Amino acid sequence: MGNVTPLISVEGTEIVSDQRRGKPNVLSKTMVGLENCIRNKLLTGVATSVCQTNIDDLVNDAWVDRLIDLGVMYVWFHTYRPVGPDAEPALALTPEQQRRVRQFVVDTRAEKPIAVIDAYYDHQGQALCPAATGISHHIGPWGDVEPCPIVQFATESVEEKKSLWDLFNGSAFLRDFRKLASHSTRGCIVLERPDLIAELVDKHQARDSTARGTAAEELAEMQPRSSQWDPGHEIPERNRLYRLAKKHWFQDFGAYDDGLPLHQSTARVDVTEMTSDAS
Repeated sequence: MGNVTPLISVEGTEIVSDQRRGKPNVLSKTMVGLENCIRNKLLTGVATSVCQTNIDDLVNDAWVDRLIDLGVMYVWFHTYRPVGPDAEPALALTPEQQRRVRQFVVDTRAEKPIAVIDAYYDHQGQALCPAATGISHHIGPWGDVEPCPIVQFATESVEEKKSLWDLFNGSAFLRDFRKLASHSTRGCIVLERPDLIAELVDKHQARDSTARGTAAEELAEMQPRSSQWDPGHEIPERNRLYRLAKKHWFQDFGAYDDGLPLHQSTARVDVTEMTSDAS
């Protein structure tokens, strides 16, 4: 299938990988699968949810160079988001560490022969929410159409007799999510304003799209914290191709106005104040 690419998660060293996935020999099995994909000429990528236990091991030139030597075509370093039934706030990155990851991504794009995925910043380095802009939404394993992987609620399904275009553009739930997110913060509304997401879910009577059936309770227990929105510390793209592409095709599609988000005063939270941070 020409429009499919495997994006394989690598979460750290042998020990860290086993801890994150809850089973033994995760890294060795993952690397075998990665090599199988490359050997069979699939356009293959590697993703890492960057957190406190893997930032030093994987956010570096040596790891990227190893992936290039293997034949990996693209990488994605996204930051850990503490959501779900076993959220671990202590694993979340500080704002300084998030800036470190962003700088590494920008530099890698300019210096390494590998593509780097990034859905959370525009060409000027301003934060954005890919679900708010309409760049992407998420289809869960049972076909539920969700705003994003960490907002596991839905009012539509791909099982309906509609095109994906109609599902994504005709959904009142998704439309209100995009409007709410873009008017609340340039970062992640789930992290910064979980209370607003709870109100939106209630308004649309969106169903829990997890197998757990506890998404509402998990959302209610979330405490506000900072996300990728870090005003005054923007890191623009160095690579001209990425800068041009983001400016014209990967921008915010008018989702954000020129003013400050409506809830700026309540959205900013200092992660260092939390005692203990998935998508």
